[in-house]
Amino acid sequence: MTTIASRTSWKNLPIDNPKRIDIHLQFTAEQFTKLTAGLIPEEMEDKWFVFFENNWLFFHRSWTGYGYYKAQIIKKQDFYIINEFWAERNQEKYQNDDDQADIQILTYLIVRGLLCMDVNYFFARQTIKSGNDAINSWGLFGRMLFTEQSYDNPPE
Repeated sequence: MTTIASRTSWKNLPIDNPKRIDIHLQFTAEQFTKLTAGLIPEEMEDKWFVFFENNWLFFHRSWTGYGYYKAQIIKKQDFYIINEFWAERNQEKYQNDDDQADIQILTYLIVRGLLCMDVNYFFARQTIKSGNDAINSWGLFGRMLFTEQSYDNPPE
């Protein structure tokens, strides 16, 4: 049985200076179940802690606990959507101010990290062009980039 992440599963600090960013992601009921399980770091190379609370997904860096993103999941008739998310813009905590980069990072965290879809080939072809890109991607995603995991069993 998979452990479901909650606010008390790991250190987490709120976003200080949020910026709203538009996005459109749609999910099935089965995918929603996977999203709400979150992510709890197991080792140093796990860079993210994610939990679901009151219809919001919260994304925190595992080492610092800093909140980088939060996204509200809205239930529609027979599916779920995320229409917007909030990104940290406190430069002392998060030095990115590129909305498009945040859209890519959040989407990767959801698709690869939470839904466990194997998109690394496509991600690598689009974003890793040099050794520095590979190092930066490792620093951002850790073993999520390279770990082969069994994703066939959704959390119970």
